[in-house]
Amino acid sequence: MLLPEFNGTMPTADFFIYTACDSVYFDNFAIPLLNSIQVNSGNAVHLHIFNPRPDQLELCYAHTNLTVTWETVPLSLFTCASQVWDNIPTNESMAGQYRRTLNAMSKGHDKTILERMQKIYFACARFIRLQSIFTASSAVFSIDVDAIVRKVIDVYNTEHDVLIHRVTGKDPRFLAGGIYFNNSLLSLSILSEYASQLMLSLTTDYLYWGLDQDLLNSVIPMDKYVQLPKQYIDWDMADDSVVWTAKGTRKDSTKFVAERDRYKS
Repeated sequence: MLLPEFNGTMPTADFFIYTACDSVYFDNFAIPLLNSIQVNSGNAVHLHIFNPRPDQLELCYAHTNLTVTWETVPLSLFTCASQVWDNIPTNESMAGQYRRTLNAMSKGHDKTILERMQKIYFACARFIRLQSIFTASSAVFSIDVDAIVRKVIDVYNTEHDVLIHRVTGKDPRFLAGGIYFNNSLLSLSILSEYASQLMLSLTTDYLYWGLDQDLLNSVIPMDKYVQLPKQYIDWDMADDSVVWTAKGTRKDSTKFVAERDRYKS
């Protein structure tokens, strides 16, 4: 596939928070997140939106300290990518990716494989777009849109190149829901490599659920990152944490919904 063109305004702040969403997640999460940042932290924010409606863009234009980019991503873009999954793969690795994708379709109540391919694109392209707007003159903290910022974001008070949370144990992995990139050449290099690998998969129509996670694990040098404290990506939602992030079914938890509703308007 060929990636669509994107439009909008580039960020200019020395440090900004970056997040991305489609029009559905915008309605459910974007405004509460933006309001929570404005009230509790005051940082500049850049939002990238997939398939925005005109009223959503108007809401963004009325928001202070916010820059926005957007793109149109039709379902027809994924016709070739979806055909990869017409038959169950015999390769063991691809079979696992196939099962993971079908499981995500079931949980997400997707009507067609095209809808899941589109969601995979959203998950991956957000970092390709981040690489396009990120320069060595700024630093950025990338977070999921289904999050609430509850205190001042001060991760930029560090000389480290990359802060990211790594889960250890049975399934060790880096979490894409909170990544700080400093304004350094190494940060630029890591993000550029990540975006390049994501781009290669998208342009060759090799999409499966979890692709963004798998490639992230392959590009972060084990000796070049520092652990992002869980309080900046807290899915358990401790009262003293800086960022609550609603992984999976936690989006519907009473505690998160109550906190999100505080910032709806």
